[in-house]
Amino acid sequence: MKKILEAIWKFLNSKFFGYAVAIILILLLAGQCKRNTDLRRENRIQEQNIAAANDSIRTYKNKNGELTSEKAIWILTEKQLKEENKTLYDRVKAQNGQIISLNHTILALRQDTTILHDSIRYLNSVIGKAIQLDDVTWKLPWELNYRWDSKGINWDQFKGHTIVGWDSISQQVIHRNTLLDYRTGNIELTFGEKVVDNKYNVYITTSYPGLSVKSLEGFFVDPNSNKYIKSLIKKDHWFTGFGIGPNASFGYNPLLRKPVFSIGIGLHYNIYQW
Repeated sequence: MKKILEAIWKFLNSKFFGYAVAIILILLLAGQCKRNTDLRRENRIQEQNIAAANDSIRTYKNKNGELTSEKAIWILTEKQLKEENKTLYDRVKAQNGQIISLNHTILALRQDTTILHDSIRYLNSVIGKAIQLDDVTWKLPWELNYRWDSKGINWDQFKGHTIVGWDSISQQVIHRNTLLDYRTGNIELTFGEKVVDNKYNVYITTSYPGLSVKSLEGFFVDPNSNKYIKSLIKKDHWFTGFGIGPNASFGYNPLLRKPVFSIGIGLHYNIYQW
């Protein structure tokens, strides 16, 4: 027993024991730092989702003078999204493949006299040749081409016809009907996600006049809940945590009073991982 106690005392006063204690303290400190980091991350996500639930759409003009609307979005697992926003969850489940993010918006178009008449310099109006349908009725084909910017990116084209007739009683031309036959156009949108005031926001920008955002919401899958997304993200190399696997170690056996080398399966903590 005396020899065992002497061996233990010698080990406790050895440099190896001091190094071991220092390594253990470093690992404990690293583990605590990681736990603190995880806790801060959870708090940030919670703040993000509170903003997504309560935030309203903010609309402003960006540096290019284009109308921009934005709003905070959800960062959840799909299971959590089902509990928090069933409508958005159903839109996610309607898609094929691995969903990384999804944004949903409702846009409203309203162009009044001011917008339409102020764009007259970009308007090309065409009245076609009248087509006689019978003795007192004619069809007038017409076409309106709006170009909403100097580059011709945003534009609309309308084609239709108006039917007029001769009223023998009032002795004047009367309007019988006007129909829109064809419509096409271009609407430029910039749509994406960005970080503003430590919140993950979705935004839409457009230079198309009269277009406004009535509803805007988004969902981003929590990367730690999806293996596919995690595989796309660069892996941490330092202090990656505990693991089980092949283990080779070199140490000191106080009972045998000599260094030992061992190989086997062990529980280890990764300081650096390739």
